[in-house]
Amino acid sequence: MVFTKLIIAGSTGWVADHAIRAILASTKPKFEVTILTRADSGKEAPSGPGAKLIAVDYNNHNQLVKIITGADAILSFISGPPSKIIDKLLLKAAQEAGVRRIFPSEYTLDILHPDAATLLTEGGNWPEDSSPVLTARKFVSLAQEGGPTSFTTLIPSAFMDGWLEGAFGSFDPKNRKVSVVDSGDFTFSGCTLPYLGAAIVAVLQMDEGKTKNKRIHISEIRTTMNKITETYEETLGTKFEKTHVSSQELVNQRNANLAAGNPFGALFVTILVGAFNGCGAGDLADGLDFDGDGYLTLKKKTLKEMTVEALQKIGA
Repeated sequence: MVFTKLIIAGSTGWVADHAIRAILASTKPKFEVTILTRADSGKEAPSGPGAKLIAVDYNNHNQLVKIITGADAILSFISGPPSKIIDKLLLKAAQEAGVRRIFPSEYTLDILHPDAATLLTEGGNWPEDSSPVLTARKFVSLAQEGGPTSFTTLIPSAFMDGWLEGAFGSFDPKNRKVSVVDSGDFTFSGCTLPYLGAAIVAVLQMDEGKTKNKRIHISEIRTTMNKITETYEETLGTKFEKTHVSSQELVNQRNANLAAGNPFGALFVTILVGAFNGCGAGDLADGLDFDGDGYLTLKKKTLKEMTVEALQKIGA
């Protein structure tokens, strides 16, 4: 059965902007969408045919239960450490309301890969309530609990458009600079945000049993930091200044951030290590085979195509 009555938590951000656009653009099936916005956010959420907006206090359990009752699925597009806290609040409400499926916000590398789990639990004090590893394990445990709500986690690894545009550091195409992790030769995977949005729409249409309590890898491309550098240079016809940062240096930065009480900073540099150091947490090769049982029809882009689009977007 297709999930058509959707609750979306998180109305703005990298994933939300593209995923909501793809969901609202779908005509077969046509989704009935309710978008939750934080009552105190002060931000205007996107709207469109079939979408209604509701301001919500995520800490108000009874209000949440009332709002989501009757929904088929909840999709969380909330970003950053707060997503882990809110996802658990959504899960508790979903279980009481009898919502069939929840899609937690874990749009990154494979958090439960052994090396990633180690990187994200060692080095200092990781707050338990916003721990990505503990939250991911909480959702995995639903398979054994057998309650009314199951989960599906979509894992895309790197947001290629964001990285190529220079939004996350490491790559700085405007200033013709790159900073690669270790040798820069380790393979990682990723996808553009429109591709991820299309994949989310595809998963919503797949047979429920195939996605129930599953962590699904989604990849549009596999590449290396050095290959990206070469593609920049070929496209722009100029050499880039390349520097190197070691995994250990980044781990030291993680530890310093944790010691300073900055878990968000620690999370960012840890994701950088896990994605680009060759441990495998960010190289989801099997994700290239994902086609949503035929529902994913958006054509994969090449690294060259992604790079050209990114450079055009930022005017580099």
